[in-house]
Amino acid sequence: MHRLYPDLKPYREKMLTTSDGRHRLWVGCFGNPNGLPVICLHGGPGSGTSPLMPRFFSPEMFNVLCFDQRGCGRSESKDLFSTNTTNHLLLDLDLITAHFDVARYVLFGGSWGATLALLYAMERPKNCLGLILRGVFLNTLDNLNWLYGGGAATLYPAAWADFIAPIGDQDPTLRTVFKAYQRLLHANDEFTQLQAARAWNLWEHRLSTCDPRGTQTSQRSLRCELTTAQVEHHYLSHSCFLSESIFQSKHDELDSTPMWLLHGANDHVCPVSNAHDLKALYPNLNLQILDRAGHCAFGPEMAEGLCQATRDMAALYGHA
Repeated sequence: MHRLYPDLKPYREKMLTTSDGRHRLWVGCFGNPNGLPVICLHGGPGSGTSPLMPRFFSPEMFNVLCFDQRGCGRSESKDLFSTNTTNHLLLDLDLITAHFDVARYVLFGGSWGATLALLYAMERPKNCLGLILRGVFLNTLDNLNWLYGGGAATLYPAAWADFIAPIGDQDPTLRTVFKAYQRLLHANDEFTQLQAARAWNLWEHRLSTCDPRGTQTSQRSLRCELTTAQVEHHYLSHSCFLSESIFQSKHDELDSTPMWLLHGANDHVCPVSNAHDLKALYPNLNLQILDRAGHCAFGPEMAEGLCQATRDMAALYGHA
């Protein structure tokens, strides 16, 4: 069985200006214009759309819309942080679907993208044909403390030491880590900014790949390396502009929504307990815990599982 579908070039690309006029969003359309519509939501926050994202979908079955969120990837901003909150990202989905005249659609996202997909489905259930989620992030204090308050340091002590090295002798609590990186990522000199961005991105890369010695986060430009870290810090240091309880109570509108969630048993970015907590709220959730997968979407078992989930979704709506 294949891991991913063949490489796809967009049949259409567009830069959309947001309603507030502060951002221009890159949108790419892939596959079959008459296929089952799906909106892809990248993670981070701040990472941008991977060129591999459309390859989870059969190009004959799906009309795949990918976009770079505010301040990410190919999108452009007059001010990176102006009007850049979770609610603004949800409004951008309305902008994109209205522009491309897509009334109902599947939402596909991993990590932060899964968070956004759940939020949007809660707010606009009539528009959502279904959810395909991976490695879900639930924005709880436990999730944040695991990532940036020392929790994951128990598994990756050397990588954690590299991550907190730029903050000096401060006690590395969640609060002090966020405060120190705020200063470093927005320092007056570019060298300090880029050093901090590299350390910030490398920590998550090592957790995502389960490689405590990983040294290469991506082939991104220095500008992209910095904005990725700045945007992610902006969101996470503000608890993603969400109430911690948002995913702790049931939203009845999701009971009838077809939902798949694939979560790696070795996911060291978003603890597997997130998946079990979501399943407890929504028994209709098709949950698959993958024994040999971590957080990365492109490992063999996760890639195969996501491709199968997209085929199952297509079959549900008669596109098999």
